[in-house]
Amino acid sequence: MSIANSIRNLYYKYRIKKVGKNVCIGRDVSLISAKNIVIGDNVWIGDRAIFSAKGGITIGNNISMGPEVLIWTDNHDFYKPDKLPFNDEIIKKPVVIEDNVWLGARCSIVPGVTIGEGAVVAMGSVVTKDVESCAVVAGNPAKIIKYRDKERYYQLKQQQENI
Repeated sequence: MSIANSIRNLYYKYRIKKVGKNVCIGRDVSLISAKNIVIGDNVWIGDRAIFSAKGGITIGNNISMGPEVLIWTDNHDFYKPDKLPFNDEIIKKPVVIEDNVWLGARCSIVPGVTIGEGAVVAMGSVVTKDVESCAVVAGNPAKIIKYRDKERYYQLKQQQENI
């Protein structure tokens, strides 16, 4: 790890609520309400990611995020507004990313979504609803295109836990 990475990680460690071991945060990452972010162990956050964590973000262990991933946990109330285009009220919903997830470059995750263990989110996808464990999703809105080999996934997970 370069000196620049070490300094950047130290800076974020004091802004973020909880940071696990072996976490690498890329260049030019923007964290709004960082005090509401929990990051597990062995996490890679790609360059230029933007997280708005007003509603809370929980990131599990063994996560890989490509560059420019967008995670948002708050939105204006536009369902029954008192004025247009939306109310001043902010609706906050947490985002949870479970263990062993891969988020491709430039994917976006909207408020209230949980991404299940072992899932893969393809590059450029917009995740608008929960993603099942071991699902591979793609598109806008993201839809399941296939599943990982679950038997192999659980074999590898067991091997990793036994190390």
